[in-house]
Amino acid sequence: MKSKLLLSLLLLSFYYVSATDRIVQENGAAGTFSTITAAIAASVNGDRVIVHPKIGGNPYVENITIDKTLEIASAEDGVRYKIQGNITLQALNNRTITIIGAHITTGSISGATAGWRTNVNIMGCIIEGGSISLSNQYYGTIVSNILENGSISISHGRIVGNELLNDGTFISINNSTSITDDTINIVANKVASISCSSDVFLNIYNNLIRKVSGVNGFRSIRYDFVSSTANKLNIINNTIILSNSASGGSSYNYYLDLKSPAFVKNTIFYRVNNGLSVAPNFFFGSGITVTASYNYYRTVSVVIPSEVNPVNLTADPVDIATGQLILPTAALNGADPSFQFYDLDLSIGDAGCYGGSYSLDNYFPITGSSRVFWVDMPFGITTNGAPLQIKAEGFDR
Repeated sequence: MKSKLLLSLLLLSFYYVSATDRIVQENGAAGTFSTITAAIAASVNGDRVIVHPKIGGNPYVENITIDKTLEIASAEDGVRYKIQGNITLQALNNRTITIIGAHITTGSISGATAGWRTNVNIMGCIIEGGSISLSNQYYGTIVSNILENGSISISHGRIVGNELLNDGTFISINNSTSITDDTINIVANKVASISCSSDVFLNIYNNLIRKVSGVNGFRSIRYDFVSSTANKLNIINNTIILSNSASGGSSYNYYLDLKSPAFVKNTIFYRVNNGLSVAPNFFFGSGITVTASYNYYRTVSVVIPSEVNPVNLTADPVDIATGQLILPTAALNGADPSFQFYDLDLSIGDAGCYGGSYSLDNYFPITGSSRVFWVDMPFGITTNGAPLQIKAEGFDR
């Protein structure tokens, strides 16, 4: 099974030599600001806006526009400041906007379409009713957020370790006219559906993709761009849970609906046996190649065509709510035995979203505290005396 990835790193997030901290505090001392908007107005590029949560957990009631390179963060690690209102981002080439530890009770985070190219980091936030929506003017790093009713939509960037609680919401990669053949990572999220309509290389790793209510024509993973380019999609170590179509429905639900070549490995496909009429299916565009191996199926009527050794399970492999393996199961240590798919404890990898180096154990629960969310390091470490190059990314308050 897993060992959690524990790293003690000093993380300096988006630090600028000349930065000034603008303090927002209800009834604060002289020199502080009573609203976030006032602190932003007084700031210059590179400043930080440090927000103290209001007394009694009350929200700052304001619509906020960010038109500078700024970081807005909580004054207390693991404690979020509340905002009642929308946050609108203004794009400008090489601008960086970072929002850490916000709790948006009413409103969304969205980008206005002007300028190119703005880096946006949204980390450790809770959004109760709204969504995160960024157009192709933005490169988004969306990490460790909880969206209670909204979706996440970007054109460029990465979406890592988020939980979307409403199973009518989704993660989507929207069409971009600015950069083709970009690479986008969607890693370790809990969500009902992932879709892409853009000409990008897409890595979908270790997601719990769960839709258990009966609907018609639903897609768990959908890639609409038609391409013959090899390895356009990597779909690895996911757990996909899907119900039959709704009662009386004649259209299929689909685990995968892909119109470009894909590599599908170490994934659990689990049909919820809910007694409804039409079982889920797979759809692949005409002439595309899907290379599949080490995938596991439970109560699934069909498997991926030409798959190497698909495994049909005779017992439920995972907890429907959490995606955790139910033991015993062949999915334990059942992933591709190649070293790059090993679990963090260096045992042969498990199939599903808790297997491999991007296990959901790395990202959940979402606490809002400082977090390492991405580690780049070589596979097959040796002791030849050469320096070991490891790059870790994270966020602090």
